[in-house]
Amino acid sequence: MDFSKVKLKITLSLLLAISTIIPSVAQSNWGLGLRLGEPAAISAKKYMGSNALEINVGTARWFNSYSYGNGFNDWYNKQSFNYTDFQYLDYKSSAPLTVQVHYLFHRDITKLGDESISGLDWYYGFGGQMRYNSYRYDYRYKVIGDPNWRYANGNRVTDIDLGLDGVIGLEYTFDDIPVSVFIDATLFLELVDDPLNPWFQGGLGARYNF
Repeated sequence: MDFSKVKLKITLSLLLAISTIIPSVAQSNWGLGLRLGEPAAISAKKYMGSNALEINVGTARWFNSYSYGNGFNDWYNKQSFNYTDFQYLDYKSSAPLTVQVHYLFHRDITKLGDESISGLDWYYGFGGQMRYNSYRYDYRYKVIGDPNWRYANGNRVTDIDLGLDGVIGLEYTFDDIPVSVFIDATLFLELVDDPLNPWFQGGLGARYNF
């Protein structure tokens, strides 16, 4: 199975679903834009009074749970090879795919010190996250009776992480243009495949509201 094609199909399906849902909503109160950070993503947000539904679809580059060294050791230890010796050489990684879905609770901030302000919210919420990545490892090994190294290239490993998110952030909506800017921090707690492994994430971005 070509996992790069599977990942592309998943991404296109999610983006198609988002683009199909948004026009079907009679009322406005949607935001669509970009998020920079971990993950870097296309970000859609549906505002529902003081609550909101947020969907981020993008790539997570900096916090891969399946780091290349430990990842190779984990993969190798699950095999039944009978090598007398082996050495890790190199790896290639696909661009990780990340999908976040958050339900958020917004609260107005009406004052900063003695100054009255408008358009600024803080929010918190909960949700889930899925991360997918694939790797190809190169290594060399020896077998009984042969002192020479043999080489294995392109052994594929797939990593899928599923877990829960807790998120907190700030969002400012401009008065004169339909644009919001935001910054957030997320705690991702893996349930699959590394249970209770925490990852701290953060990002900032902007959305066009319509």
